[in-house]
Amino acid sequence: MKINLQEINFLKISLLISLIGILLLLLLSNILEPKLTNIEKINYKFIDKKVKVQGEIFNIKTYEDSDFQVISIKDETGKVDITSPLINVSLNQEIIVIGTVKEYKEYLQVQADKIILR
Repeated sequence: MKINLQEINFLKISLLISLIGILLLLLLSNILEPKLTNIEKINYKFIDKKVKVQGEIFNIKTYEDSDFQVISIKDETGKVDITSPLINVSLNQEIIVIGTVKEYKEYLQVQADKIILR
């Protein structure tokens, strides 16, 4: 089987385009944020998926020995617990959370990747 120079160049170009596409997808996945979701719409189909929720803090449980906290937020549609590293927040404060939906003891919660204080 004889491979000519034109076929080698075609393979190199194909490989380069594939690598650029993969890098572009990785970059976009880190930049793009999910759309804002009402808390009531979060269900078991969302497990291990990214969501963006907004709400008012109505409860904070701090576990200083483990360096994390559980922030309970609510919007006009429902409430959900947010797990995050220790941050300085207060009751009745509005926050936006981007994170991954997880199940803990048969309840859904959002594991925060990014928290925006308002």
